[in-house]
Amino acid sequence: MKRSLILTEIQLTKLIKEIGEVMTTDKIRGYAFDWDDNILFMPTEIKMEKKDGLGWVPTNVSTEDFADVRNDSEYRLTDHSFMDFEEPQTFISDVKKAIEDKKFAPSFEKLKESLINAHPFSIITARGTPPHAIKEGVRTVIGMTFNPSEVKQMLNSIENVYPSTQDMNMEEKIDFYLSKNDYSPVTSSEFKDKFGLDSAAADRPEEGKKIALRDYVEKVVNGVKKLTDGEYDRLSIGFSDDDRKNIESVMDFIKKELSIEYPGVEFFIYDTSQGEKNKIIVSKIDS
Repeated sequence: MKRSLILTEIQLTKLIKEIGEVMTTDKIRGYAFDWDDNILFMPTEIKMEKKDGLGWVPTNVSTEDFADVRNDSEYRLTDHSFMDFEEPQTFISDVKKAIEDKKFAPSFEKLKESLINAHPFSIITARGTPPHAIKEGVRTVIGMTFNPSEVKQMLNSIENVYPSTQDMNMEEKIDFYLSKNDYSPVTSSEFKDKFGLDSAAADRPEEGKKIALRDYVEKVVNGVKKLTDGEYDRLSIGFSDDDRKNIESVMDFIKKELSIEYPGVEFFIYDTSQGEKNKIIVSKIDS
């Protein structure tokens, strides 16, 4: 039988710092966002080869189209398919171009809302871009899309959540806040080194996303447990992605593993593969 969980104002503030949004119902929520075609429709293309008669010819594929052709026998990857997904400067320039062209994906406004309110978040992407570049991409979103009123609101939120920032200037406040969040590009060398993965991990981004999500869930649950005598039955954790293969893989992972390991957590997925957010509540498989 689940017990009611009552948090003090101080405990709620600490939870906001560590794990995610605290809703008006006192339910605690954690976020995990994919980047490409979920936050922004990026112009970065995948360098593939397409079957042409008896041979193969080079062809560039958008991340949106890759979700459809990745299992098509008429297309194949090469050793250099994702080279543009590893360069930090390419990532930043493509973020700027996507914003200039107003290529906002389904979860963009939710990320922006999180930033304005200084809520914690996690970026879990199949890119090989270094984590610091993903962080800089989020900083670019702030610089290019926030109006003065939104910047002021965000700075106030940062001060409320992190009182130690009150004497910092604007840039220091924003950098402090962004540094408190998680950036997991699952095919990057940094991610593979952190979790002891081999080079073949780049061919299995859906597996990397499960590792990143498990790490994030563990962080969130442990953060709640520290403040609630081990209780976490009002916690929900969401994952959003535009790739159906990733969605199905993570959904199966949650049903078979995470929901069993963490029975007090409500897991949900936002499937943005159709260009809009389709919320799926995931339940564990009954034994």
